[in-house]
Amino acid sequence: MTWTINNSLRAATLVTLFALAGAASSLAGVADFEAIAPQGAGQEVDVALVLTVDVSGSIDYGEAELQRKGIAEAFLSREVVQAIQSGSRGQIAVSVVYFSSRDYGVMSVPVNWTIVRDQQSAQEFVSRFLGAQRQRGIGTSISDALALSQRTLAALPYRTTKQVIDISGDGVNNAGRPVLQVREEVLAKGITINALPIMDDTTPDDLDRYFQACVIGGPAAFVLPAKGFTDFARAMRRKLVLEISGLTPEESADSLLVKVAAVPQPRPAPRANAPSYPGGCDFPMF
Repeated sequence: MTWTINNSLRAATLVTLFALAGAASSLAGVADFEAIAPQGAGQEVDVALVLTVDVSGSIDYGEAELQRKGIAEAFLSREVVQAIQSGSRGQIAVSVVYFSSRDYGVMSVPVNWTIVRDQQSAQEFVSRFLGAQRQRGIGTSISDALALSQRTLAALPYRTTKQVIDISGDGVNNAGRPVLQVREEVLAKGITINALPIMDDTTPDDLDRYFQACVIGGPAAFVLPAKGFTDFARAMRRKLVLEISGLTPEESADSLLVKVAAVPQPRPAPRANAPSYPGGCDFPMF
């Protein structure tokens, strides 16, 4: 398919979609989340991707809007749509999880599984995403986020050999179960966990190292930092292209648009030699 949307049209589309985003509430919370089989259930997709987005109290309204806009811009970009269409099946499945913490905040699935295959379906996904209520809560429980993301993948109505949790945030695990314990449960399911830490002068200087040591894992897992919320759109766009194409940041940019191999992903070996993080991976609030 020939890509025809230019930057001006993409910007106009975003303005329209933000204008349409109103009072729609999130589809479900942790307590009552149920998979609703969408149209086309049972189709094959190259990747099933859960976008796991931090909505904790450390992220203010302006920063949250930059997050939302960044995800929208990424999915409307030529690079991401081309990466999707270069896959052997030419389509991916996407779901969104919002997280702060289960005990003190909110957890929700604002966008249930939807297929993205072209410009139109990307716009439909973005419209649903921007139309969902952006909640905010206390705590940053990466372990709760991984658990809900795994549950969302367990309810996947499509067939795929590649499942990815894409977790973005600006803090460390400070509530819920030990993050390493939940991470190992997720990895045992053959799921890859990637991370996009949002780093600025209010976050730990080594937040990227924390995500490397305590959060990511699985086949071709990687950390790709954003230099603050204004850099989120650029980082998310590149991260999506890498995840969809099955590459890592160290691989050549010239190889980004490659077909996703239609073969089962190997289950990860235990991370016995995983890097450590000073003080451990959990920093409880209370």
